[in-house]
Amino acid sequence: MGLRLTSSKLNLTLKSLTRLTGADCSRSAMHAVCARRDIDLELKLSRVSLYCSETPKKCWQCNFPYKSELFCQKCKTLQKPPESLDYFDILGIKRNYDVEDKEVQRKYRALQNLLHPDRFGNKTEREKQYSENLSSLLNKAYATLANPLDRGLYLLKLKNLSIPEGTTNLDPEFLMEIMERNEEVQDASEDKDKIVQLMMKNHTILEDLSRKASESFHNNNLEEAKCTLVKMKYYASLDERLKKIKQDLGIVD
Repeated sequence: MGLRLTSSKLNLTLKSLTRLTGADCSRSAMHAVCARRDIDLELKLSRVSLYCSETPKKCWQCNFPYKSELFCQKCKTLQKPPESLDYFDILGIKRNYDVEDKEVQRKYRALQNLLHPDRFGNKTEREKQYSENLSSLLNKAYATLANPLDRGLYLLKLKNLSIPEGTTNLDPEFLMEIMERNEEVQDASEDKDKIVQLMMKNHTILEDLSRKASESFHNNNLEEAKCTLVKMKYYASLDERLKKIKQDLGIVD
C-alpha cells in the first residue's frame, strides 16, 4: 500500500510540474523528475524488502520486525541467531577458502567485543544465554576459519562432503613419504637444530598444500580438494608432533 501511495504522489507531482511549466517544459526538466521518481521508488523498495518474508521475524523484547540482525534495530536487544548461520556468516566473510588472516582476526575481535558475556551481566537471562551461545559460536568460527586445514574441511562439510579417516585408499607413494618424515622426526628428537629445520620444512610443505587446496576450491574441483586436505591432515599431525618435541626440548622462537 505504501509503495502505491508513493508512486501516486510522484505521478501527481509530475503532472503539477507539467501544468506549472506549460507546454514549454524542457526535456531536461522532465528527465530530472523521472530520475528522481526512480530513485524514490528504489529507496522505497529497498526499505520494504528489508522486512519482507513469509514469516517476518520480530524482536522478542519489543515485537519490532527485523531481519537477521544480531541486535533489534529499535530497542537494541540481543536476538537469537538464525539457525542457518554458518561460520562465514557470523564473521561476515565471503564463503571462500581464501581469506585474509587480518580480516578474520579484526572481525572476530570486533564481534567478540560486542557479544562477550561480560557485557551482558546486567541484562535479562535470555540475553545472557544468547550472548553465551553467540560468543561460543564466534570462538568456533574463528578457530576454524583461521586454520587452512580446518577451513577446507568446513567448506567440504557445508557441501555435505567429508574425507575418510585412516589410511584407506591413500597413495602408497604418499604413505611412504609420510613414514620417512616420521622417521626423520624420530631420529632428530634430541637435536634442537634438526627439529627447528624439520619444522620449517614441514611448514613449507603445508603452505604449498594450502595453495593447491585454494586452486581446487577456486576451480570447484572438490575431489581434488579432498585429496589435498587428506595430505594436509597428515602433515598437520606431524607438525603437532614437532611442536611437542620443541616444547619438551625447551626451544624458544
